[in-house]
Amino acid sequence: MNEIKFNVPLQIRESTTNVKNFLNSKLPPHGPGKNIMSIQREVNKKFNFKDVFLTNSCTSALEICALAIDLKSDDEVIVPSFAFITTASSFARAGCKLKFCDIQKHNLMPSFKDIKKCISKKTKAIILVHYQGYSINFLHELKKFCKKKKIFLIEDAAQAFGSYLKKKPLGSFGDFACFSFHETKNIHSGSGGMLVVNNKKFLKKVRFIFDKGTNRFLMNSNKIRYYSWVTVGSAFLMTELAASYLKPQIKKINTIIQKRSRLHNRYLNQLDKISKNNFSIPKNLNSKYNFHSFVLILEKDVREKFLKFLKKFKINAVISYTPLHKSEAGKKFFKKKKKLRNTDIYIKRVVRLPMHNSLSYNQIDYICKKIQVFFSKGFKK
Repeated sequence: MNEIKFNVPLQIRESTTNVKNFLNSKLPPHGPGKNIMSIQREVNKKFNFKDVFLTNSCTSALEICALAIDLKSDDEVIVPSFAFITTASSFARAGCKLKFCDIQKHNLMPSFKDIKKCISKKTKAIILVHYQGYSINFLHELKKFCKKKKIFLIEDAAQAFGSYLKKKPLGSFGDFACFSFHETKNIHSGSGGMLVVNNKKFLKKVRFIFDKGTNRFLMNSNKIRYYSWVTVGSAFLMTELAASYLKPQIKKINTIIQKRSRLHNRYLNQLDKISKNNFSIPKNLNSKYNFHSFVLILEKDVREKFLKFLKKFKINAVISYTPLHKSEAGKKFFKKKKKLRNTDIYIKRVVRLPMHNSLSYNQIDYICKKIQVFFSKGFKK
């Protein structure tokens, strides 16, 4: 068997064709142009996301949120320690304080109980990470809680494009939602992202921040004659060239997810037979899931042996995150007396198996067979 890569960026003929057509059109590659505007219309049609900003990364989308809510040095932002680095750093760089919350062991998602423990009079925002595109069962309750407490809810939906909870797409619950179109995601523009603004009171400010801190959009709508610098912002816009690659994938998102669901179920059907006492598979609460990944939670002190064993057979599985509260930068915000019990335990047990649209059934069968060999021969002992 040839090497089985953890990820192969999605390639569809329509994306390549659209890029060629765009380049041949000699339209400006910067944008915003017809590809960006077409994507905005498409996500509005499919998900009812009305105020959409195509960004050069999900990190940029998170940074816009941090600027929009005007964080001060005494403000606190709650973020799970079990998250990607820029989920935290995008807010830390605004000068606020971070509070790390714990996760639930059954799905590795933030714990509502621990979120509440982190709340103080200084809490300005809660960052909810939709880990691997999953949802949580208390999302509606969390939204009401934030509204009552006057706390901003920001969805880090980097991995959740196309996932739903009770027929409502993830990304439509928070004041803001941030998505990733990095090449490791289900659909991609190489590197790219998207910000959804659900709280309309921030819409004007976000437009200023998004366009380098200028009021250019007022000039474009003939409300002023010349634009100028009005607030802190940056160059966050996705290029038209990147959008030309992404656009056909947005249109085919259901077909892409259907393929991933078949691969996911192939894994599930085979690994379910050998999971008992060996590993668990996080529970999916979504009413509709985008099948971004396939995750195993191993027993204690097994992961490094497991990864090494798979590597021997050219199977590239990976870990998930390293804990933010134990990182060099994260320690500056973390109080040692607080315990993140589940994070500390499960951060060392998570493994992500290869999962991408180029994966074949034969490759999945091979991976599952090797996993069965690993556990049947007692390697975990």
